[in-house]
Amino acid sequence: MNEGIHNEKLWNQRFIASCLANFFAFTAMYYIMATIPLFTTEVLAGTKGDVGILFGLFAFAGVVARPVAGYILDTIGRKKIVWLSLVFLLLAMLSYQWVTSLLFLFILRFTHGVCWGFSTTSLATLATDAIPLKKRGEGIGYFGLSMSIAMLIGPSLGLRVLHTFDYAAMFYAGTGLAALSLLCLLGFPQREMAVPDGQKQRGFIENKVLSYAGIVFFMALVYGALLSFIVLFAKEIRVDNPEIFFLANAVTVIISRPYAGRMLDQKGPIGIMCIGFAAFFATFLCLFLAQGYVLFIAAALLLGVGFGILYSLSIALAINQVDMSRRGVVNGTILTAFDLGFAVGAALLGQVSTYAGLRLMYLLSGFIVVIPFVIFYIKHMLKNKASLATEKPLD
Repeated sequence: MNEGIHNEKLWNQRFIASCLANFFAFTAMYYIMATIPLFTTEVLAGTKGDVGILFGLFAFAGVVARPVAGYILDTIGRKKIVWLSLVFLLLAMLSYQWVTSLLFLFILRFTHGVCWGFSTTSLATLATDAIPLKKRGEGIGYFGLSMSIAMLIGPSLGLRVLHTFDYAAMFYAGTGLAALSLLCLLGFPQREMAVPDGQKQRGFIENKVLSYAGIVFFMALVYGALLSFIVLFAKEIRVDNPEIFFLANAVTVIISRPYAGRMLDQKGPIGIMCIGFAAFFATFLCLFLAQGYVLFIAAALLLGVGFGILYSLSIALAINQVDMSRRGVVNGTILTAFDLGFAVGAALLGQVSTYAGLRLMYLLSGFIVVIPFVIFYIKHMLKNKASLATEKPLD
């Protein structure tokens, strides 16, 4: 199928604009994520339980919004939806300025989550449309870096602004980040790429990519538990500065994602995905055995390699299963699986940690990694031993 992209250049105008818009959107999200617990407890006199509800509402809203967003992207068009979603995302960020009660904040967090689900699904679809077929794995790897770098910058930026000024300035600055994301859309060409009419009306979930959604769900399940409790675990094993975990993790994510994408494009998924699963499993084994800095940092480095490979390549493999008319739905399906897995993992494995301790919870998480590996084994290594290069995407 002709998608209208004849240029094999990865860093084209559409792709650069997508990456920048996604970077500022994710920076704004991590920015507010780091500061909203303080606002809840210090200004609104909320409890830790209220903070948990706020994060749960945000995640649940994303789960609800993403399949709908994907469907609309494939039926109405990309640019209209991404413009509207980012405008509403900006308004949601601005609205924190007027929050005076916990009820208002609960409503706003759910609304913000819906806007977030629409905007990030839209941006991911715009990016995958802009990536040349032969560089899809590499392109999605680079696109994923915009999220990883935002994770490094957003939380520290939010806390620094808050400590230097006040909550009003902090919320205005967060709104500015959302505005920068919106401005990046000016980098898109005026002409919108045509979405084929052939098979648009086929539901909110793409059945062809359910195996990849399953892989992402179980990855997110243990990833959510890992990130939710890593600071507490660091304290338990006498690591004084747990921030080093996030820094080490970010370094290997930044290195591994583009490399993994190139390997996928050139040699297919089996070898590089097996490396990802091995590193992801080893992450939890290191945490189980950790008594101090050495294995703690090793786990962070392995997590960056494992999750960096598995998440971005699962998206690339899923996108390769459909034509352009279903890419929005595919992104919605995969991102919904991630949001759901992250939320379930933090809650479910959190309960396990309450009774068995964090160390055993991480060991159990390592064994859970076997489940997505089995799904991949059945999908690629058993039923289809040919590499991705011999699979022909419907493009």
